[in-house]
Amino acid sequence: MVKPKKAPAAKGDDAEQMVLDYLKKTNRPYSANDISSNLHGAVTKVIAQKVLGNLVEKTEVCCKPYGKQSVYVINQDQFESPSQEELNDMDVKIDELKKEIDGYKEKNRQLTSELTTLNNSLTNDQCEERIKTLTEQNKKYEERLEELRSGTKKFSVDDAKLIDDKFERNRKFWKQRKRMFDEIVSTMLENIDMKKNVFEDEELGIERDPVDINEDPLKNL
Repeated sequence: MVKPKKAPAAKGDDAEQMVLDYLKKTNRPYSANDISSNLHGAVTKVIAQKVLGNLVEKTEVCCKPYGKQSVYVINQDQFESPSQEELNDMDVKIDELKKEIDGYKEKNRQLTSELTTLNNSLTNDQCEERIKTLTEQNKKYEERLEELRSGTKKFSVDDAKLIDDKFERNRKFWKQRKRMFDEIVSTMLENIDMKKNVFEDEELGIERDPVDINEDPLKNL
């Protein structure tokens, strides 16, 4: 396949007008190399340097040396200076945009935190498997608890301490997971018009544990 020939670089007045139009459009300082690169080689660096010198002589462009390099910007005298009222309007607009940016930053922080929480949470399949395992364990614990309640099985002081320690660890984990769940639900409810109990019951099918997380379930045994 034959590649199309690249258009020849502009020269003379064409190159000068191209550079001038670019500086007017962007109204930013550039070196000759920057201009040639940004124009994708339509004006070579050598020609760009030459036409920039001509534009400086015509006072259409200003030149500022920086070490071994010079930067060029369109002469600002050709632009109409804004009035004080326009400057005040700009200040108001800037303040509004700053507040808007702050709002987006805060929203981004909240969403990032929510995403981190969700990424660190179990998947639906993992939750189902975990529920199945815990349900089986809970059934065994209930059977053992029933034996202890009936007095058919005795246990030592060490057994009692072991049970208490395990209970405290599990209750701590329970509180942590409940707080995480409540935070996620609260975040979701901010964007939908639905009461918390309706959302949990009808949408999620969540059945709340009747025991208070701050209450010892074994105190009445």
